[in-house]
Amino acid sequence: MKAKRTRWLAACALIAYSAILIKFVVFKAIPIVRIGHLRFRFAGPHTGPGNFVPFKTIVPQLIGHGNHFIDMVNLIGNIIPFMPIGLLAPFVFRSISWQRALVLGVVTGLTCEVMEVVFRVGIFDVDDVILNAFGVIVGYGVFVMFKRRAQPRLG
Repeated sequence: MKAKRTRWLAACALIAYSAILIKFVVFKAIPIVRIGHLRFRFAGPHTGPGNFVPFKTIVPQLIGHGNHFIDMVNLIGNIIPFMPIGLLAPFVFRSISWQRALVLGVVTGLTCEVMEVVFRVGIFDVDDVILNAFGVIVGYGVFVMFKRRAQPRLG
């Protein structure tokens, strides 16, 4: 009974978190953030060609071309928000493997990117899908790590 309740609560949390994620990732409305006299523009133009070349935007960000602060916000902002999906999914889908978690991450990232294009609120970027999937895998890895630590040690 307890396992069924845990699974149900995890499913509700996953659905609720997914809705919040879509709101903030797809329908983001943060064109300018002001800190004192400083202004940071995080959202770029919502039109133009998409990026279908893997690692085209990730590699320059990782090697330090461009604005380091904006690059780190982009990288972290495409990874961390997707980690809870990888953390919650194993509670809902008991037999999920890292391969299935990866597929879930790719599908989740693709869904967000396609929604941005369909609703004309962003541009498709395959690198965002890669980073989103990485976030799901990291979340899954955290789940596996805690599950192993929670299991009683045989000795």
